Amino acid sequence: MSSLKERIRRSKYKNYLDTRIAYPLKKFVIYTRGRTGSTVLTELLNCHPRIYCDVEIFNFLYCKSRVAFPEAYIKSCSKRATMYGKEVYGFKVKIAQLRYEHKYSHYDKILSDLSQDGWKFIHLKRINFLRHKLSSLIAAETKVLHIREGENASNRKIRVDFDTLFEGITYGEEVERTEEENLSRIPHIKVIYEEDLIDNAMHQATADKVFAYLGLEPVPVSTDLKRITVDSLSDMIENYSEIEEKLKESGYERYLHL
Repeated sequence: MSSLKERIRRSKYKNYLDTRIAYPLKKFVIYTRGRTGSTVLTELLNCHPRIYCDVEIFNFLYCKSRVAFPEAYIKSCSKRATMYGKEVYGFKVKIAQLRYEHKYSHYDKILSDLSQDGWKFIHLKRINFLRHKLSSLIAAETKVLHIREGENASNRKIRVDFDTLFEGITYGEEVERTEEENLSRIPHIKVIYEEDLIDNAMHQATADKVFAYLGLEPVPVSTDLKRITVDSLSDMIENYSEIEEKLKESGYERYLHL
């Protein structure tokens, strides 16, 4: 194999360069952050026989290195739907991947251009930034990102540093404002973790909403993923009384009750 053919074979853009592979008929983006239920949503959407919902394609675990040409890379990835016999392609992307990991100074234009090119947007978010940060801390402490039916979550409480938690809450609020600004001129729907995903009884209605938005017929959906956290904060946080008091002092008590 020539060196040119070998480079193409290994290229992030190899499908983009292959004119024999058609583009999908419909395309969507899940714009989100970590620990928002994106894996649950992906599994629900992939229950549809016409959808190929991809991973976080800008995660270095998958793209291996910085993506110099994001538009071409996205188009290349989108052809995976056709390769798997699907008509609809979607992928997940986190704001941090665009801003900090790939360092796109114009990432908001990338999003806008996708919208202009017919991509539909789903804004997946959490509204309780305390629990959002706590979920990340527990995952880091236990090394468990997801559990499924039949598997047991760790019941061990963790000791939480208030400054770390507070920084996570305020950062969450800043990211929320930025995401809303990014999408302010882009038509989109919202999927909210606490309202649409945390309760398994809502999964079908949530999937049906997305299917309708994409112009697809509804199909039955399911996932065996379970939460790694519980409802009671005091059952997760060893120093809960300290955290509760400091949140009250800082004016963030509302997150205790969301």
